[in-house]
Amino acid sequence: MKLRTGWAVVLLIAMIVFSVCFGAYRGWSGERARVEETRAGLETMLQARVEAAYNLLAVAGRETYTKNADAEYLDAVSRVKADKDVLESSAPLRDKAEANENLTVDAQALLQRLAALPAVQADERDRMYAESYLPQMMEQSGEKTVSAQYNSAAAEFNKKFNGTFSGMIARVLGIRPAEEFLRK
Repeated sequence: MKLRTGWAVVLLIAMIVFSVCFGAYRGWSGERARVEETRAGLETMLQARVEAAYNLLAVAGRETYTKNADAEYLDAVSRVKADKDVLESSAPLRDKAEANENLTVDAQALLQRLAALPAVQADERDRMYAESYLPQMMEQSGEKTVSAQYNSAAAEFNKKFNGTFSGMIARVLGIRPAEEFLRK
């Protein structure tokens, strides 16, 4: 009789442990999936940044502007291209966050150099792009990227996940913290 009771207790404890582990895994994987759903919005904003960079590079890369360009101008073009390449790659979010910040600075520098070119001032369409359309596009897409819902969702998830016992169990079972869109 004692042997049966012992096995029943062991089975009951095993069922409780399994239930706790299963509940932690299922709950946190669901929470993580909700965070990842918001990542699509961030990726859309990053794609808008890439498109703005393409437009900027298209104007800056015109033969009339690059034919007699100085080294600083060409360096500014290559920095914007490098930032754009990282944003459209499958790089980690940390690298994309850094490229996003760099793109803001590098695009502004290129736009200033571009707007100062006499050939741009002489071309009505390119002047409009360099002085109005592209700066506005870069500014708006940059603001939306920084304020994307994913940033706050990932930070909130990580705060809860790292501060609970069930989060610790889920981490042991393979659930990972959300990758934040922050420059480290």
